Formats: sequence, structure tokens, C-alpha cells
Amino acid sequence: MGDGFNFAQLKKEILALSRAKDWEAAKSEWRLADVSEADEPETCLCGHFPIIELCLIKNGVTRNTTTVGNVCVKRFLGLRSDLVFASIKRIRKEPEKGINAHTASLFFQRGILNQWEYDFCQDTFKKRVLTDKQLAKRLNINQKILASISRRAMDSI
Repeated sequence: MGDGFNFAQLKKEILALSRAKDWEAAKSEWRLADVSEADEPETCLCGHFPIIELCLIKNGVTRNTTTVGNVCVKRFLGLRSDLVFASIKRIRKEPEKGINAHTASLFFQRGILNQWEYDFCQDTFKKRVLTDKQLAKRLNINQKILASISRRAMDSI
């Protein structure tokens, strides 16, 4: 791989946690379950160090879970964690911005957002001018998301 990523090692580790024994079938068993940011650099299953953007993936067949880096999740498994991390960076920098659909969906599935908040995010994502009440709600939702990322990072110590 040349850039610190060892695809053969990632493939071996993922296959060991999967029911399928060929790569293409095994990849389809996995989904993005959660994201977090490490307080201290960690090592990906592929052997790459350092990683800060962590992705918890879950196998829908075996129920196994593992943590890998954002790049491996996107590059090899095809899961769009990059969109989630882009949203997190955007709302950290500009809290009045909306989160994208991938981010809203992930945090709804994780129980961070309730149905109403999820629908609100979907309805107002591209909206540039919000009422004062809408803006206050967006800020509240964004704070909830950022706090949940921080808590998960702190809990993993």
C-alpha cells in the first residue's frame, strides 16, 4: 500500500470476524455502527498508526464488532464515515451549520437523536436562513452530537 495501510492484514482480520470466507461477501456483512475521535492516537486493524478518527463497525451476521480507521472504512469497506466526520468538523467550526443525511441517520440509529430531531435535521439541512427558534434547535442538536463524540472518546480510556 505504501501509505501505511496494510490491506492484506485488514482483510485477514475482517475475514476472521466474518462468516463469509471471501472478501466481497465478508464486506457486505459489515455496517458502520458508531464513530468517535481518539484522545490518544490508536492503531487500525490494518496496522496503520496513528489514527484519530475511529469507526466502530458491526457484522450483521456474526454480531462481532471492531474498530478501524476512517480511511479503511471508506477505502476497503465502502462505508461513508468520511461524510460523518466532515459534518462533525463543519459543526465544530460553524455550530449553526446543519449536519448531512449520513450523520443524522447514524446518530438517530445510535439513539443520540430522537425521531423529531432526525426529521428536523433532514428537513433543514440545506436551509440557510432559519428562524430564531429553528437556529436554537439546530445549535442544541449539534451540541448533543459533539458531546456524544467527546463522551465516547473519553469512555474508551
